[in-house]
Amino acid sequence: MKYEDAYLKTFPFDKMIDGLLSSRMLDDTAAIMRSAIDQGCHVNVAVNNRAGGNAPIIAQLLSKGFLDSLSDPA
Repeated sequence: MKYEDAYLKTFPFDKMIDGLLSSRMLDDTAAIMRSAIDQGCHVNVAVNNRAGGNAPIIAQLLSKGFLDSLSDPA
């Protein structure tokens, strides 16, 4: 999706937008985080409002997915 289209769809970034956030993106990001940490690397993740509508909620969902992955064997 073009930047302008995503911006218009998600502005004012105060709620999640149905159908915009990919659960696979969250799962993949949590897996990358876990893999990097397992290898002793530091991880920085940038969360963008346009990925789903509200960056703080996306970060919470990502954090939950990551913490859940810690209880699963690698």
